[in-house]
Amino acid sequence: MKNGFVPISGPLAGETEQLSAHFNKDMTVENAFKTHAGARRVFAKFHLGGCSNCAISETETIEQVSEGYGIPLPMLMEELEALYATGGLNVADKVRLPDEIRSKIPQLASVPEIGEVKSVEAGAYTVEFGDVRLQGLAEDFIKVETAAAL
Repeated sequence: MKNGFVPISGPLAGETEQLSAHFNKDMTVENAFKTHAGARRVFAKFHLGGCSNCAISETETIEQVSEGYGIPLPMLMEELEALYATGGLNVADKVRLPDEIRSKIPQLASVPEIGEVKSVEAGAYTVEFGDVRLQGLAEDFIKVETAAAL
């Protein structure tokens, strides 16, 4: 197993195909988005889905996107699977916003410094900062050690 992929025999003798634990080449883009909220960022990294010139259909499969836009399938699958390799957060973890996010959004200036993770679904975290509820990926928040949060 390398990079979260399990090699299996392909349809032809001697051929090898890479499968990931969470995503597969026949999965639609829509299902990839439902599998992990960060999938949108992966496609955007390859300039897919962000504007009318690089629009992708959510009914296309990951393999169709790979072939249609010239992105090597193993590379795209590796990037998608890497979403699960990044350290996650748990419900009740104390977190803060990175300074670069807080400084770019003026409405966050009055939000408390420390928030609490309230839920996680498909890689998207809901965090409450006082009366303000924000949603994002693990990399959008910085985990605060319990002693530092008190």
